[in-house]
Amino acid sequence: MIDLAETLEETIQWARDCGAILNSHLIDSYQRPIKILDKGTEGLATEADMLSEALVMRKIRERYPDHLILSEEDAFAKKLKLDGVGADQYLWLIDPLDGTNNFYNRVPFFSVSLAVSRGLQTQVGVVFNPVSNELFYATRGGGAFLVRQVGKEEVRIRLKASHVKKGFNEALLSANLTSKRVEKDLLKSFPEVRAMRRFGSAALELSYVAAGMLDAYWEYRLKPWDMAAAGLICEEAGVRISNVKGEEFTPFVSSVLACTPPLYGDLMSVLNK
Repeated sequence: MIDLAETLEETIQWARDCGAILNSHLIDSYQRPIKILDKGTEGLATEADMLSEALVMRKIRERYPDHLILSEEDAFAKKLKLDGVGADQYLWLIDPLDGTNNFYNRVPFFSVSLAVSRGLQTQVGVVFNPVSNELFYATRGGGAFLVRQVGKEEVRIRLKASHVKKGFNEALLSANLTSKRVEKDLLKSFPEVRAMRRFGSAALELSYVAAGMLDAYWEYRLKPWDMAAAGLICEEAGVRISNVKGEEFTPFVSSVLACTPPLYGDLMSVLNK
C-alpha cells in the first residue's frame, strides 16, 4: 500500500517540474518554432511533451519501480492496451501535456495530468496549469482541493459540488460540439443554455466542474490519462461523474460526463434522447 499523503506530495512536485519544462518551451517559442513530433491520426506531440514525459517517468521508476506506467506518448509508441490492470496492481496514468494544440498555438490553457490507480480506482490525482499556476489535486477519501494564484494572493480551497438547483438557462457547459463524434443537431437541444465553452484540455475542464467554474463537461472519446486525475478530483468534490450513458465511471471508460448533481438528470435526458 502506498502512503497517499506522501505520494500526493511527490506527485505535486513532479507536476510542477513538468510545468517548468512546458513554460520554458513556451517562452522559447516566441523566438523559435516549437519542435513537433507528428502522431498522425492521433494528433500532434511536441518536444515539450516528450521531455515532460521523460522526466516524470524517470521519477516514477526511481521511486516506485514495481508500478506500471501508462503515458500518452508512450502508449502511442508501444500500442499499449487500455483496459486496466489487476485489482491490486498500481498503475500511473500520465499526460505530460494535456492540451497540446493550445500549447502549440500559445493558448495558455493546457496542463500536466498525473494520477496513480490501484486496479480501476484512482488513488491520487494532480492537474496543474503551469501558466496560470493553477493546481487541482485529490486523494481517494481525502477530498479535492484547488490552489490558485490570484494576483499576489494564493487561494486554497476545498472543492465541494454545488447542490443549488440550476436550469439550463443558468448553466455554463463545456463540450466539443464541433467534433464529428457529436450529433450535429445536439446544440439545438440546449436553446436556453447561458453559454457553451470549449477550452481544449479535458483534465482542466473536468477540474473546472469540480471547482464550480463549469456546471458540466462531457466528451465521447477520451483516453485513461485524460480522465484519471481529474475524474478523482470530481469524485472527491461530490460531482456526478459517469460515462455519457450513465454507467459507472472509471478512467478506462471511453466517454465521460461530469456535472453538478442537480443538473445531472436533465443533462442525461438530453444527451440520451
